[in-house]
Amino acid sequence: MGRIKLDSINDFARHGYKVRVSCKCGRKVDWSATELLMRLHARKLPYQVDTLEPKLRCGFCHSRGARISPVLPEMAQSNVR
Repeated sequence: MGRIKLDSINDFARHGYKVRVSCKCGRKVDWSATELLMRLHARKLPYQVDTLEPKLRCGFCHSRGARISPVLPEMAQSNVR
């Protein structure tokens, strides 16, 4: 079995992963990939992970530069925002 490339939020949705957005302050939020795609589309933000990460802002500490990583749906935390 080969490795799966998750270069865009579309790839997360296609392969059934949730999106974990982690801030430097320690806050982690798990998103449904399709819900995140809709929000990105509405705000005209890019879907590419490497382009999107520097643009994301933490809702708690307001810093930019979050980290995006995959999470299997059964391992995802409840979405506390």
